[in-house]
Amino acid sequence: MKKTLRVCLLIVLSILLIVSLGGCSSGINDKPPVEDNPPAGDSGHGDPVGGDDGNNEPKDFNGVTAKVLSQGYPAEIEKYLENNKTKETQQALNINNRTYIVLTMGEQTSGGYTIELKDLVLEDGILKVFVKYVKPGKDDMVATVMTYPSLVIETDKIYEGHYEIAYDIEQ
Repeated sequence: MKKTLRVCLLIVLSILLIVSLGGCSSGINDKPPVEDNPPAGDSGHGDPVGGDDGNNEPKDFNGVTAKVLSQGYPAEIEKYLENNKTKETQQALNINNRTYIVLTMGEQTSGGYTIELKDLVLEDGILKVFVKYVKPGKDDMVATVMTYPSLVIETDKIYEGHYEIAYDIEQ
């Protein structure tokens, strides 16, 4: 009798464990996975002007047409990001008649860091790129893992070398 009771109890506990683990995992994959290089606007700190809202359509910024890319970079951009991920950089790259503005924030010791595009302004031959470095709050729960925040902006009709590019970085 005791042996049967122990087996039944073990079965019930096993079922409860399986059900509770299954219940804990439901909803985890409702959102896309967080990447080492999260797209701009994925910080939970409000929607930036140029955030990647999923439709990946170009937006107009004071006469400058651009879009934030979160994936599908040209190979040259992938190589640049890999080679420069541990340092803070700002670079314009001309690839296939498109200019890509690439910013890297350097190596960070946790998740929760992003670069948000706030605005692009073209005036007097200068393309002004306004971005904000977003850092996790002291009470934010973030993964303790090395991250390499970056931002890639694809511009239309802005050609590297034809315009001076000035970066305004809010820290």
